[in-house]
Amino acid sequence: MANNETSPYYTVAITGASGMLGNALIDELTKQGDKMINGKPVKIVKLNRDENVQDTLNLDELNDKSISTLNWNPKAKEGQDAINSQSLEKIDTVVHLAGENVGTGLLPFPLGMLGVHAWSQEKKDLIMNSRVGPTKVLGDAIANCSNPTNYVVASGVGVYGNDFMANESDDETNNGPDELADVSQTKGFLADISREWEAASKEAIKEGSTEGNRVVNLRIAPILSKKGGALQKLYPIFFMGGGGIVGSGKQYFSYISARDAARSIVHVMENKGLEGPVNLVAPTPVTNAQFTSAFGKVLGRPTIIPLPEFAVKLMFGEMGEEMLLGGVKCQPKKLLDSGFQFQHETIETALESAVNETI
Repeated sequence: MANNETSPYYTVAITGASGMLGNALIDELTKQGDKMINGKPVKIVKLNRDENVQDTLNLDELNDKSISTLNWNPKAKEGQDAINSQSLEKIDTVVHLAGENVGTGLLPFPLGMLGVHAWSQEKKDLIMNSRVGPTKVLGDAIANCSNPTNYVVASGVGVYGNDFMANESDDETNNGPDELADVSQTKGFLADISREWEAASKEAIKEGSTEGNRVVNLRIAPILSKKGGALQKLYPIFFMGGGGIVGSGKQYFSYISARDAARSIVHVMENKGLEGPVNLVAPTPVTNAQFTSAFGKVLGRPTIIPLPEFAVKLMFGEMGEEMLLGGVKCQPKKLLDSGFQFQHETIETALESAVNETI
């Protein structure tokens, strides 16, 4: 349901708009001129972090290709406004992508240059707090809005934990769990983050909230792009011929191209029946060994330098065990059932898209 039925525009507000996925989403909404959603031209609003939320949104002052900005306060306390309420009334969908990167940090050369990080407790607290609190205060503002709003919130396939991997890794005919899987007891830090993140988003549909609010939890797989994420860090290693399998190479890797990730978010906006968890993941998961081989072929480089399991545990600790030695194999059932068509269904096409920056 649109927020303001009388408005001539469909207005999308985005947190984390300067990030890799935020940029890809804006590109998707603007690359073909006037993007239409629900029969209306799209207006884009970048939500900037600022304690001053008194600024207002005047969409009529924008021309059709403009991108507006609006402040929001992710640290708003009880009784404080997280965003200007009058401006929020003009927004149809809030896409909440902001959050501390789970894979960045500092280690000694050369690891620090690659942005890898062995999770410290301080880092883990930052990752968790940058997601749960801001998601809740923004959801609370949406709950108190007088018009129904779509709240599309990032999450991750890490919510499935490594539990499913023990059962699925040897079955190539089974693409893993879909959105109906029970994730209440899955184990691991990434599972804990995603569970709490998704729970916080339900603030927008709490008792007494505006009727018609819709919450969608984007369970996003690692996005393949040279502009950010894991592939950005791996690219120079593989390009110089230093790539190889990690651990046994049997752990599964679910992924999605940046273009398909952005397209699927637009698809979610357009399809009112999609709500709750939605897996943003290509339909053909691969093992680490298959990913390594495909990346080497796309770059025309050998992939013969492995990273043993003991080295991963020694250098990266818990982060390495979850992000490098662990893995998730899941399927995009809701996207496929609702008619979404992937442009990059295979690891080869997704990697070619990333390497050639055709996102």
